[in-house]
Amino acid sequence: MTTGRVGYIDESIHDRPGLYLIAVVLAEPDTSERVRRELSALIPVSRRVHWHAEDDRTRAGLAKTVSMLPVSAQVYACPFDAPGRKEAARARVLRWMVLELDGGVRHLVLDRRQEAQNAVDRRVLGGLAGRPPRFTLEHRGSADESLLWVADIVVGAVAGQVLGRTSAYVEALGEVLRQVSIDRPEECG
Repeated sequence: MTTGRVGYIDESIHDRPGLYLIAVVLAEPDTSERVRRELSALIPVSRRVHWHAEDDRTRAGLAKTVSMLPVSAQVYACPFDAPGRKEAARARVLRWMVLELDGGVRHLVLDRRQEAQNAVDRRVLGGLAGRPPRFTLEHRGSADESLLWVADIVVGAVAGQVLGRTSAYVEALGEVLRQVSIDRPEECG
């Protein structure tokens, strides 16, 4: 059983204009069932929440609901100049996030990707955990962890604002969203 706060991590990738965003949502692990119950109530069919698949009305409801949860979120973004540079941008963003990570976070849960990509995440983050490790990490599917839904909602809302689509969802997140940081292209690799 995990003690201490947990960071739940999801991404949003945009090939045009070339932007990799990562959200980390900090929460106590026992918050998961409440999150599942409250967010599932907003989805018309029995499925997981996924920002990209939702309509505007549902997105607004999700952002408002997240604003009332006992979580906090930070988003980091890094531009990339070619599709082959996405993973370098992800590694840069993960490093940056960990360097600014609250010292009370003892475990990181990342949304599962392909196993080779997960292995790269483990190398990048494992090297930053220290000896003894200040945090542990694992990959989980979002169907298994509702707090990954919150990270998906936050990163989707911020991506919409950063890309000039709408800021309404970010505004609806309120004080849950503590930080949005976008790195300069020359520092993203």
